[in-house]
Amino acid sequence: MKQVSRGFTLPELMVVLALAGVILGIGAPHFNQFRANSRLTAAANDFLTSIQSARTEAVKRGIPVALCPSADPSDEDATCSDLATAEGWIVFADPDNNCERDETSDDEELIRGEWFGNDAVGIASNGECISFAATGFLQPEAITGVDSARNTLFCDSRGKAAQSGTTLSAARGILVGQTGRARVTRDITTGSSAPQDLNHTDWPACP
Repeated sequence: MKQVSRGFTLPELMVVLALAGVILGIGAPHFNQFRANSRLTAAANDFLTSIQSARTEAVKRGIPVALCPSADPSDEDATCSDLATAEGWIVFADPDNNCERDETSDDEELIRGEWFGNDAVGIASNGECISFAATGFLQPEAITGVDSARNTLFCDSRGKAAQSGTTLSAARGILVGQTGRARVTRDITTGSSAPQDLNHTDWPACP
């Protein structure tokens, strides 16, 4: 007996397309949020890794090591620059302890360079440099003469607002304690008197 192959009818195809449209309509916003969160997490983690690298190198070398924004972090002659014009940051040996890299000095070796990586992520900080003593402790401004970037904020168009469905900020803050330990915070629920709260006065505004 001859078998007849048949495909989808037009009504069936229209139902499938309608269902696909509904699913995409529901899923697309969540996917966009997931992608935005991934960008912020990656940027904050890269910065955190550089901070930890600077601290480790300071202890290992027995000299101050600093981290600062740089316009060309991959260049062997990279120097510090303003955050507004920076494309990334550098970690370097800083034996003269002034949070400024002298590219002509053999003593101020470039240890690590990192690009910001994504134009959709804005970066703001309450300082210009993070400097670690040979003990691994964060050095105060009184020693380096430069404002210490103890609070650095990574955010996108959502700013510091709570992420949808959570009580945590969409932004990522990197907080460096006096002992030199750094961590990520997204806290916006503990009140403005708590240092980890991104609404605290120690934290900058989103750019």
